[in-house]
Amino acid sequence: MKKLLLITIACLGAQLTYAQFPNLGKVKDQATSTVKNVGKKKGKKAKDEATSTSNNDASTSSSTTTSTSDKKTDGRPEYDPNDPTYLAYSRVRDNINYTKSALKPETWGRNIERNNEDAVKYLDKASTNLEILREAGEADKGYFAPFEQDIKDLEVERAAKFEDYTLNQQYDAKLESYYKFVAYGWEMQDSTLEPSYKGYYAFRDEFETNRPEYFQASYVQKRVETINTYFEVDVYEVIPHIAEDVDDIIAEMYELNSRDEPYYYLNAPHSLKDFDKPIKRIKYNKEYLIENTEELDAIQAKIDKEVAILNEYINSGKHEAHVAEYHQEIIDAVRLRKPMMSNSSYTSMVKNGVDNGTVNRVVIASSDWWVEKNDFGYPLYKYLPVDIAVTDENGKCWLAYGQIRKSYEGGGSYGNAYFNYWGKQEEMNCKNINE
Repeated sequence: MKKLLLITIACLGAQLTYAQFPNLGKVKDQATSTVKNVGKKKGKKAKDEATSTSNNDASTSSSTTTSTSDKKTDGRPEYDPNDPTYLAYSRVRDNINYTKSALKPETWGRNIERNNEDAVKYLDKASTNLEILREAGEADKGYFAPFEQDIKDLEVERAAKFEDYTLNQQYDAKLESYYKFVAYGWEMQDSTLEPSYKGYYAFRDEFETNRPEYFQASYVQKRVETINTYFEVDVYEVIPHIAEDVDDIIAEMYELNSRDEPYYYLNAPHSLKDFDKPIKRIKYNKEYLIENTEELDAIQAKIDKEVAILNEYINSGKHEAHVAEYHQEIIDAVRLRKPMMSNSSYTSMVKNGVDNGTVNRVVIASSDWWVEKNDFGYPLYKYLPVDIAVTDENGKCWLAYGQIRKSYEGGGSYGNAYFNYWGKQEEMNCKNINE
């Protein structure tokens, strides 16, 4: 009875509720519908997002990542490590990717020569395996042509990059030649380069024009600055030294000798030869090193003036006559010494000992014997100096020298006298033989 009463009350409550809130059931239905729709939308959105993420991953992965749909459309072989076609395909794919990696700027610049060698190797392997695919009948597949084009494009890129590097290296080597030439004085081994300011300026302008980016590199600019400074500043430091050398030669040329006359009167050819070195230095510097030659030209003009004087003096015969006069004065001044001893035996010994010319007079020039000793003070021999007037086969007279010697035999004793001939020494005037 109590249970029946509760059921009756519940039914009355429900009727009362629907009577008071007629739209409640409708709201409930709408809520249920909304929840279902929201679930459907969430499911679709999640699916779309997953698809979008998958597509993004595929687009950001390497070019060799292949979706199932791609494989169906371009005919790429399915993964099968035992299939020769798949292996050839994967090797082409991988070596193309390796090449791309080697050619990336951040990789390429770290070691260009090694990366170039690697790129050549990778492209060779890719080409070899592409031929395997061609022979396997894969050339008409959709993936084949892009592979073939990738290999061609990468080879063009590699060749261009390495050519650019090679050209930079060639210009760098030439610049280094100029740098070592000016910094260390090394001879330039590159025959295409002229070791001069003209050659350098031409090379520098060509370098800057053809390789403008590399020319601005800090290393290159440091070398250029050093070489520029050499040709624009350093080379001019030699000019005062050349000028000083020339002034010294001119001063010596006019320095008075014992005859109270300029040095060049007797030595004009020697003075002329002294100018050879500064003349060569001036010529070399003007031709190769110094662009502004005004100071060198002034020094050269000073040399030219003195050289003209010397040439005129020599070519006119004045120098030869003056030298002949001087030599005659020397000849006229030669005399035999005064006789200090008379010994007919020694005189005969001298006359018999001269084997070239006629002996006109013999003078024993000392009254005492001189003793010649070795480094330890031990006597070797004693001697008398002898002057001899000799006439040669041409009738010229000469002062000859000799000695009358006695060899030391020990115990304070000396042996027999003998003549030691020294030969003709100075030409003399025959008229002065007996004076």
